[in-house]
Amino acid sequence: MNFGERLKLIRTSRELSVDDLASATQIHASTIKRIERRGIRPSLPTVKKLADALNVKPALLLGVTN
Repeated sequence: MNFGERLKLIRTSRELSVDDLASATQIHASTIKRIERRGIRPSLPTVKKLADALNVKPALLLGVTN
């Protein structure tokens, strides 16, 4: 599973839309969609923002831990 797939799985399990996550992180919804759909690798600051908004450790999104 790649970063985008993990991001989408966690986001949807928390019943958040892409727009909800975009609002919480100040990351454009189109960027989040590209990450989820095309597997674009985000920068570490972006990973941190996404992890904070989803209340998970960045390592979980990166696939370092379960």
